[in-house]
Amino acid sequence: MRIARIGTTSFLVEDYHHTPAMNVERAVGYIGRARRERADILCLPEMVTTANVPADLTYFAEEYPGEFTRAFRRAARANNINVIAPYLVRSGRKVYNQATVIDRKGKIVGFYRKVQPTAEESRHVAAGSEFPVFELDFGRCAVMICMDIYFPEIPRIYAFKGAEVLFWPTVSHGPTQEALRTQLTARAIDNSLVVAESNLANHPPYAAYSGRFRPATARILDHNGDIIAQTGRREGIAVAAVDLDEVRLTSSCVLVREPDRMKEDLESITRLDLYAREYARLAKKQKRYY
Repeated sequence: MRIARIGTTSFLVEDYHHTPAMNVERAVGYIGRARRERADILCLPEMVTTANVPADLTYFAEEYPGEFTRAFRRAARANNINVIAPYLVRSGRKVYNQATVIDRKGKIVGFYRKVQPTAEESRHVAAGSEFPVFELDFGRCAVMICMDIYFPEIPRIYAFKGAEVLFWPTVSHGPTQEALRTQLTARAIDNSLVVAESNLANHPPYAAYSGRFRPATARILDHNGDIIAQTGRREGIAVAAVDLDEVRLTSSCVLVREPDRMKEDLESITRLDLYAREYARLAKKQKRYY
């Protein structure tokens, strides 16, 4: 038995404008709350340093690693907790939507750069091209960011690489909340992964008719697609204890071995060579917009 306490954030967005310094201070506060909940890791939402900041967000992209990174490293070390901190970074002439992974000692373990920026985002943000799996003291985790959820290849690659927990920091509220939940459920079930969403919240909670459209709902789903912890529509953190050694049964849908273990079975029967050839053919005809 290998119990991991997974934590994720529903980050409060005020009715007035934020500053990056305010966002970092609030993020550090959530990290402290996660420590008190005995979480092994806390995931913050997408672009946390620029949430509700009224400016060209790339202006605040950090020359990586810089001030924001140092602040999150200090918070991780002070609270003895692993942290996933997503924010815009600058590397040379390019800006990336990056999630930095920091361990309990404040050491940078690595980073993930969003592979699928939105159409609007791609005007200013470069696309990443790596799918790292991070070895932390509680287990193996990976990250996809916001728009990435629409591409099921991403979690499948992570599953084949050995990820056990997949974090999804986002600022999304649609196209519908039901669609987001359905996609999260599918990604968890299809790949036998624990999936954790971090998002933004308004206060009072979600009420689209009054302009409070952030759905919040930081949530954690197990490999069966069941929600095992969530914040509802309110700000805060959600924490769930997960046994990463649990045998992940799949109701006889594969059955290459007994008991059925989804990830190993899928890896052994998935036709990666066939799919790779088809993707390669399509790529020759592809029209790129970034």
